[in-house]
Amino acid sequence: MLDYLIVGQGIAGSLLSWFLLRQNQKVVVIDKGDISTSSKIASGISNPITGRRFVKTWMVDDLFSFAQLTYQEFERLFGQSFYSSTPVIKLFDSIKSQNDWSLRCASYEYLAYLKSEEIIYLDRDKVKNDFGGFEIRGATRLKTAKFLKAYRDYLLSNNNLVEEKFTVDEMRIENDDIFWKDLSAKKIIFCEGAFAVENPYFKYFPFQLAKGERLKIKMKDFYADRILIGEVLVMPEGEADEYYIGATHDWYFDDDQPSEKGKNELLANLRSFLKAPFEVVGHESAIRPTVKDRRPFIGFHPEFPQVGIFNGMGTKGLSLAPYFANHFAEHILNNKTLMPEVDIKRFL
Repeated sequence: MLDYLIVGQGIAGSLLSWFLLRQNQKVVVIDKGDISTSSKIASGISNPITGRRFVKTWMVDDLFSFAQLTYQEFERLFGQSFYSSTPVIKLFDSIKSQNDWSLRCASYEYLAYLKSEEIIYLDRDKVKNDFGGFEIRGATRLKTAKFLKAYRDYLLSNNNLVEEKFTVDEMRIENDDIFWKDLSAKKIIFCEGAFAVENPYFKYFPFQLAKGERLKIKMKDFYADRILIGEVLVMPEGEADEYYIGATHDWYFDDDQPSEKGKNELLANLRSFLKAPFEVVGHESAIRPTVKDRRPFIGFHPEFPQVGIFNGMGTKGLSLAPYFANHFAEHILNNKTLMPEVDIKRFL
């Protein structure tokens, strides 16, 4: 008998299974391997300063340092490079935003994340930046698809992955144990992203789904050594002259497919500050799981303690997931109390 079945091999499922495997638990991950998931098409950027008022990300000091240690450990394990710090230039859109930034520069708690008090001006033939911008220190990028592929190969090589679509109808609970097809385990933990809204054990919890769309463009002689944030994010993709453009955040949608509405929104926002000519060469979309209070969704079902959930990471999942996967594993294995901010009991 297994200790844990993990449903889903996105960022959440990958990291939770990893921290359980490190503690010598018997774990099998169930994941069919869908191409268009929110984890796989994510930009991979973790930004310590966000929003129009340049606010520090929640728990940024703890989250970012732990994420760095975790992803670098994976790099050593797999002998691959997929995690790095990256320069980020945020454009000002007004004198007011310049003033808001100046106030942050004067605050001690922001010193680690604001590189200097110098306003940066980019090539005006390439970028409309009448008010300039500033560089954010401490931003990182994970090549998400590359990391997930490397970890998937690791799971397969150690017989810890079943490449099938999980169906709740085939699951049963008997004598406090979980059974699914020919597998049995003491517990099952759902890390299935947006599919959680269809899960009969958790669909009544307050999930909010958001559709995100991104473009890939080709653009010559642009800034290939930094990420630029205006109305949308412009990020070098690694291939010659290719850039990631994203992303939308749509609460109202009919399906998970790329849409003309999303494409037009991205192009309008891009053209609001980008002057350089470009060509659209790709368009992708996926559904993100978020929670109303923007905090992860962690814990076990109140009536079925064998059934758990690790979800709701939202747009900051790459920085949240390492810390809270370890936090959840410590709760499961060592009875460490879950933080009230992330425990699903806050909704019960």
